[in-house]
Amino acid sequence: MAEKRDIDASEIAMSDEKHEITAFDLLTDHERELLELEARLNVELDAKLMANPRRMPKACYFILPNEFGERFCYYGVQPNLNKYFRLITGMNKVQAKVYSTAFTMLAYFFPLLGAALSDSFLGKWWTIISFSAVYLIGMIMVTVFAIPNLIGPIGQVSNFLTFLPMLVIAIGTGGIKPCVSSHGGDQYLPSQEAGKDLFFNIFYVSINAGGLLTQFTVPLIADMPCYGQTTCYSGAFLLPTIVFALAYAVFAAGHRFYRIVPPLGEFLPLKAVKATILAARRHRAATPEERAAKGHWLNFAEEEYG
Repeated sequence: MAEKRDIDASEIAMSDEKHEITAFDLLTDHERELLELEARLNVELDAKLMANPRRMPKACYFILPNEFGERFCYYGVQPNLNKYFRLITGMNKVQAKVYSTAFTMLAYFFPLLGAALSDSFLGKWWTIISFSAVYLIGMIMVTVFAIPNLIGPIGQVSNFLTFLPMLVIAIGTGGIKPCVSSHGGDQYLPSQEAGKDLFFNIFYVSINAGGLLTQFTVPLIADMPCYGQTTCYSGAFLLPTIVFALAYAVFAAGHRFYRIVPPLGEFLPLKAVKATILAARRHRAATPEERAAKGHWLNFAEEEYG
C-alpha cells in the first residue's frame, strides 16, 4: 500500500509540470464538491483533536466494534468449514480440506485488491463499506445454504455452488483487511503517537477477543440438532452474521466523525508496472556513467513517477 499521508483538495488539484491533466481534472463537479467538503471536515476534526490530544478520537469508538465483529464473524466460519463441507454438503475428506484451504488462501489474496482500490480510487472508508456489504451478503448466503436439503440433497449439490458463498466472503473479508487498521491510524494527528499506540493495543485486543469468543459459541450451536439433523450449521453461521451486521451498522454510523484521506485517483499497481518497465528500458540503454549517477536502476523513472 502507498504510504499514508493527509491529502486535501488543493493538493489533488496541483498539477505535475509534465502532465496537463490531473486526477482532479477528471472528477465531476459533484465529486469535487464532496472532496472539498471532506477536506473542510478534516480541518474541523483536526482542530477538535488538537484541543484535547490525549483523548481517543470519537471515530475509534466506531472502528473498534467493527473489527471485533469482523473477526468474530471470520473465525466463526473458517475453523468450522472442513466439518461443514463434510457433514452438510457431502464432500469427502480430501475435497473438504481442499475447499477450506482454498477459502483461507483467497481470504489472504484479496487484500491485494482491497489495498489497490483503497489507495487508488475508493479510499479506505468506501472500501470498507463496499467490501463489508459483499462480506455480509456472503454470510447470509452461507447461512441459508447451510439449511439441510434447501439447495439440493446432501451430496448432490455441485461443489461450485457450495463454495460460492465462501468465495463471496473471501472477497469481502480480504477487501477490508488492509484498510481497517490504517483507517484507525488516520484518525490521529502525527503528534498523537501515544494515543495511536493505545488505539492499536485496543485494536488487537478486539481482534483476539472476537476470535476467542466465537470459538466458544459457534461450535456449541453447530453441535445442536435442528431441521431434523444432528447438527445446526445454519444456526451456527447465523450468529456471526448477526454480529457482523451490527458491527457494520455501528461502523457506518460513525461516518461524520472520521478523518477521510482521499485516494490518489490513479491505479497504483498499474503505475508501479509502468514505472518498472520504463526504468528497466532506460537502465538498459544507459551508459555506465549514467547508471552510476542514478544508483538504483529504478531511479531512472523518478522524473516521471517520483
